Amino acid sequence: MDTLARIKDLAIKELALDPAKIDPNAPLADLGIDSLTFIEFMFKIEDEFGVKVSDEDLRSIKCLADLERHVAASVQAAGKA
Repeated sequence: MDTLARIKDLAIKELALDPAKIDPNAPLADLGIDSLTFIEFMFKIEDEFGVKVSDEDLRSIKCLADLERHVAASVQAAGKA
């Protein structure tokens, strides 16, 4: 399963999102994800992928596609890919 698919699967499970309505490029707010919910979700992402996301990086993530790019780069940099 690729990184985006894993993120979407986790979002469906953890955030109770409708799989048919997940647009990876949609702003997080459009998916019903507020900032507190997103921070909590990031802890799940960090556990799932074994990466850490800095506060600075967190502020630059505006959609699930941004999150996927960041996680994929972090995983690759850590040699976990």
